[in-house]
Amino acid sequence: MRYVNQEAFGEPGVLAVCDGPDPVPPPDGYVVAVRAAGCNYADVVERRGRYRKDQVLPAVLGKEAAGVVVERGPRATRFEIGDPVIVVRFDNGCYAELVAAGPGQVLRPPRGYSFVEMAAFANCFATAWYAMHEIARVRPGDSVLVQAAAGGVGTAAVALARSHGCAPIIGTAGTPEKCSIVRGLGADACVDYSAADFGEVVLERTHGTGVDYCLESVGGDVYRRSLEVLAPMGRMVVIGFSSISADYATEIPRLHPLHLFHRSILVGGLNVDHLDYARRAPVWDRLVDHVELHGLRPHVGGIYPLSEVAAAHDALESRRTVGKVVLAVASSDGPTAAVHERPSPTDEVVLDLRDPVAHPS
Repeated sequence: MRYVNQEAFGEPGVLAVCDGPDPVPPPDGYVVAVRAAGCNYADVVERRGRYRKDQVLPAVLGKEAAGVVVERGPRATRFEIGDPVIVVRFDNGCYAELVAAGPGQVLRPPRGYSFVEMAAFANCFATAWYAMHEIARVRPGDSVLVQAAAGGVGTAAVALARSHGCAPIIGTAGTPEKCSIVRGLGADACVDYSAADFGEVVLERTHGTGVDYCLESVGGDVYRRSLEVLAPMGRMVVIGFSSISADYATEIPRLHPLHLFHRSILVGGLNVDHLDYARRAPVWDRLVDHVELHGLRPHVGGIYPLSEVAAAHDALESRRTVGKVVLAVASSDGPTAAVHERPSPTDEVVLDLRDPVAHPS
């Protein structure tokens, strides 16, 4: 099989497509032929060697993928050969044509999704869902502020907030074009943070009270200002620090418990690596049921062939994308056709994985 290998930390060019042996399924798990793999900003941080202190090389990145079960272990019972599935592996390995996964790493996808949408769904929507419902306990009618609303998690958060009946929903993004897309996803307002103060817009839209819920992933001044515009009883969930390239521990200001006490606010955190889908299967089921009921789909901003993984990382890291970046992974037993609207300089033909996938009855 082909897979993306990383021999050193650094720029996107350290990623190289290689050939290697096919994996074997765990006794209670599966081998999945990957049709598409999701790219996360966490992959960028990990590629640079800044994700955790115990990173080892060589490594195969990729925390999520979508594909078809092609082999299963003798004790695997949930999925059959040929079933479309989502794979989530926080220990990586999804930038590959084949991936082995344990029973807790293989999930049912929403019905009617294409493989690209499946690959774009899991971690973005689950992060937004866990932050909103499992930590912040957002209620219909709550006001919402989504920082970096044009990203993969941000676009999911806006769509989920709208379907949950939240209002007003305020997003932030870096260009007028991105703000237009965020409003199209259901935001009542989107602030171009390069040209305006989102705090002023929040106070105007909430009649001076501030927001009930904020999803924060940027850090720095955005983090500080987000705290300032929380309403009494407001909740903020931190899911990342994309603006900070140095050591998080020294760059992020301390938050004293008395500050929370005097303002009656809650600040929580969510690390996607701790979303134990197997242990919290009912949460996943509620999320999938919700998106099926409301017809929600991930916003895919770029589809790249596996051979252009470096270009995909460069686009993601340089903030040129909107929504989720996905790798189209060619496989010998899948449907093939040209992918259109792919932001790539080549004319290479890759898989068209955007048609809905038929689920077993």
